[in-house]
Amino acid sequence: MHTDIPETSAPNESRRDLFKIAGFGLAATLAPGLALAQLKAESGSPSLALQRKGIDRALDIINPDLLEAEAKKIYSAAVYAFVTQGSGKQWTLRENQYAWDDWAFSPHRMGGVVRNKIDTSVTLLGEKLPTPIIVTPFGSHGLHHPEAEVATARGAAMSGALACFSSASTASLEDIAKASTGPKWFQMYLNVDEGISREVLQRVPRAGYKGVIITIDAIGQGSSDAYVRSGKARPWLPYGNFPSGTANAFKTNLSWSDVEMIRKITGLPVIVKGVTRPEDALAAIQAGASAVQVSNHGGRALDGTPAAITMLPRIADVVKGQVPIILDSGIRRGTDVAKALALGANAVAVGRPLMYSLALGGAKGVDSLLKFLHTELVETMLHLGVNRLGELDSSHVIAAPGGRFATAPAPARAISPRE
Repeated sequence: MHTDIPETSAPNESRRDLFKIAGFGLAATLAPGLALAQLKAESGSPSLALQRKGIDRALDIINPDLLEAEAKKIYSAAVYAFVTQGSGKQWTLRENQYAWDDWAFSPHRMGGVVRNKIDTSVTLLGEKLPTPIIVTPFGSHGLHHPEAEVATARGAAMSGALACFSSASTASLEDIAKASTGPKWFQMYLNVDEGISREVLQRVPRAGYKGVIITIDAIGQGSSDAYVRSGKARPWLPYGNFPSGTANAFKTNLSWSDVEMIRKITGLPVIVKGVTRPEDALAAIQAGASAVQVSNHGGRALDGTPAAITMLPRIADVVKGQVPIILDSGIRRGTDVAKALALGANAVAVGRPLMYSLALGGAKGVDSLLKFLHTELVETMLHLGVNRLGELDSSHVIAAPGGRFATAPAPARAISPRE
C-alpha cells in the first residue's frame, strides 16, 4: 500500500516565484512551499506514492559551493542543519575540505593531449562507466525533492554515472530501479533482526542492482549542535524498503563475517564503505570484499577522524590494486577528483553537492552537477598532460608548499588498474 505525500499549503498553486540563482547565471522558478523539508507523511506506510514531480531543470553551475546557499533558501532550518553539518565540533567536516590543500599538482607538459579525446572511462566490478564520478548512497532523498530517489536515479542515468542508493531511501529499491536505465548499487544498513536484512537483500539482485555496499561506520550517527537545538525537527519520512516504513534498529556489532553473509544472500560483489585505516582495507579484502570505499561518512559519524583524502595514499599503498578503491567525503570540484585518482582512488563518490542539486533542479539538477564535475576533470587532465585515467598517478601531485606534508614527498603507491 502506498501513502500519498500531502501537498504543502500554498496561497496560489499557479503562482511561481521567479528568482535569480546567484552564481549560476540562471533564472528559475520554484513553486511556493515546494521544499519537501516541510512535508509530512503518514507513519507506518511502506513507501510513498510521489504526488508531484516538482522541479526538473538544468543548473548552470559555476561553483558547487554556491549550491548550499541556494538550497538553504528552500530547506527548513532543521533540515538545513541535518543535511549540511557534521557531528561534534565538526572538525572532520572541515578537515574534509581543508585537506585537499595539502596537495598540489605537478603537470606534465608537451604530451600532445587533445581535449576531446581524453578518456575518462573506468571499469568498476566488471562494468565500464563513462566517468569515475558516482553518486554516493545517502538516505531520505525525499527531504530534497518530491520525487526523492526516483529523480536522483533519472539524473544519474542521464550522465551514465553509477548511482548508489541507501536502504534508508524514501522510495523503494524497486521503484528506484524502474526509474533508472543506468548502473546501480544498493547500500545496506544491516538490521538487528537478520530476517529483515535478509528479506531486503534478497530483493536487491531481482531489481537489477549489480553490487551491495555495506557501510561499516554508521553504528551511531552524530549530530551537530544546531540540529540538536532544533529538537531534531526534520520531518520523518517513511523508509520505502521496509514493510513498517521504519528500519527499526541498525546493527552495530558488525563483523567481517557480514561481508560473506551479504555475498551469499545476493550473489553480488560487496563493497565495504567507511574504511579509514590500511589494516581495515586488508581485512575487508580478506573477508571477500570486491572493493573498498575510503570514507569518514562526510564527517557525520565520529568527529576527529582524518580527512578521507589524507588516509587514501596509505590505504592505496597496502591495497596495491587488489580491488578498486572509491573515495568519498569532501569532493567539490573536478580538481578534487583528479587528486583523488592520482593518490590511489579508482573512482570518487559525491554526496552533499548532489543533495543540493537535487533540491534545486531535480533529475536535471543531478545531471548538471555530474556533468560539471566531469567537465572540470577533463580540463584538469588536459593540464596535467594525461590522455586517460590510468595515466594519473602520484607523480602528478606533490606536497603543497606550506602544506602539512611540505617536508615529505608524496607517498609512493602501486598504480591501481582502472581498465
